[in-house]
Amino acid sequence: MAEVYRRLGEVLPPGARATLPFGPDAKRAAAWIEALPRVDAAATRRALLAALEGLCGAGDLRGGTRREIADLLRPVVFETVRSTHRQYAGRPLPLSGELAALPGELVQLHLRLAHAYRAAAADLCAPSGSLPWLRGGQVAEAVQRAVHHYAEAMRAAWGVYADPPAGAWQGMHRTARFAVAREIDRRAANDPLAPGQPPLHLRYVQALLMDVANPRAFSQAEQDQLWALCGEYAARTPLRDAPSPTSVGVADDADEGPGGKAAPRQHLELAPFAAAVEAALAARDGVDDGIDAGAAEPAVWPLPLAADALRKLRRAFSQAAARQFTRLDGGHAVETVFGLSGLHFQASGERDFDAFARQVLGDQLDQTRRADWAAGSGDVQARSGRVAATVVDQSLGGYRIRWAQHAALRLRVGEVIGLHLGDADEPADWMLGVLRWLHYEADGEVMAGVELVSRSVAAVAMLGVGSAARAPLRALELRPPYGGEDWLYLAGQRLPQGETLRLGRELDVADRLLDRRPEDRVRDLRLLQTLGDYFLYRYAPAPAAPN
Repeated sequence: MAEVYRRLGEVLPPGARATLPFGPDAKRAAAWIEALPRVDAAATRRALLAALEGLCGAGDLRGGTRREIADLLRPVVFETVRSTHRQYAGRPLPLSGELAALPGELVQLHLRLAHAYRAAAADLCAPSGSLPWLRGGQVAEAVQRAVHHYAEAMRAAWGVYADPPAGAWQGMHRTARFAVAREIDRRAANDPLAPGQPPLHLRYVQALLMDVANPRAFSQAEQDQLWALCGEYAARTPLRDAPSPTSVGVADDADEGPGGKAAPRQHLELAPFAAAVEAALAARDGVDDGIDAGAAEPAVWPLPLAADALRKLRRAFSQAAARQFTRLDGGHAVETVFGLSGLHFQASGERDFDAFARQVLGDQLDQTRRADWAAGSGDVQARSGRVAATVVDQSLGGYRIRWAQHAALRLRVGEVIGLHLGDADEPADWMLGVLRWLHYEADGEVMAGVELVSRSVAAVAMLGVGSAARAPLRALELRPPYGGEDWLYLAGQRLPQGETLRLGRELDVADRLLDRRPEDRVRDLRLLQTLGDYFLYRYAPAPAAPN
């Protein structure tokens, strides 16, 4: 019990001290808050960060003073967090210029406020560490708010594909352990500024589940859905002392999430959540990807996530994708290009789609259909440049790749990526992958996990047979990594069901890269899945008639 309390109060390293910008009482704190330059958002943010740092480390605060000051600062922190987030919400990542520092400052606002509430709980329980007479409710509220802000700091970091800040996981573990020891972890939350919060125990499990789900593999919108879903399943996810085949370890006092390197103290049971994901995918079997899952009846579709997001969850729970294969060291250079248009441009020998389609389809195009798609094709080259990267390591399933800071990098989870590993004189030797997770590092470099879709890519143009109104479509012809007789086609829009499609391709490139390709007319392509904004189709040629 004494050890749990000691850890609760160790907010800053031994010997570290910080000073408050105002006197150590609530009255002077209120006067300081009143004088903040609210019209200058950056100055207000910097002042709050300094005040919160001082509040965490001030050693001359006793009793409930730290808690009173934290309660005064908290509404201003909420207001500043909202205004800060609005400045960069929806901007392409990585952020540049003055915006680049905003997510880190937002994260620190939450982190330092969490530290302050944690220290306030320790103050209230001094010197023995026991709950004070008639003030146990104040301690419960302090630890609840600490865990809430630790979780918000993590969410803010995940939202820009960064690591949780140093100290967040350890602070959350220590706060949760103390709450369990004092039997206040399951008390109802009372927070007027953040109504509807669950008890501390459920918020803690929600954060653990979110980390297991690998939030950096999801888009920002999907992360919000996933956070809510983890909250729903927190009550059905037990933390147990003994491990099981379907659990993941949670360390006692390490600054890391579940499944880390430190020896686990407890084990998070994933079976109920994983079973729900499998049931949702089974219920969705045969339904086209990309349809809003929330539109289905709850009995049929119990999880409000699209099928592609559910597959990401399955991958996270089973530790597939990056961990299921033996990984080989990398270190070698690779060229990359992003999006279907970019990869098609490179795989076709750096020709825009207008020129490519004219060559491979020829007289099959009339002037009307050309006019539909030729406009705007001239700027493809500017958007399709190669970006150098380094392979960190690789497996049968794909690659971990790192990019240096580059102005052209505007990445998002689910985006299609082309990989060029060969000689620069062989421009058509491209592979196709999908960005499955992103990690933006403090020095501006970007790390990504790339799942390999095909090791062979050929550029094609698709044209509906007998459909004079349809324009040709840009597509890629692929060989699946599992081999067999199937063929894959990646298109930028849904293909009409049952229509025969004419394939225009360069025969020498296709022959060299893709053996035994289909004839130039295909029919009955089946949608396999959506890859970001693109659609992956499978074509299974009819078996040859016996002689």
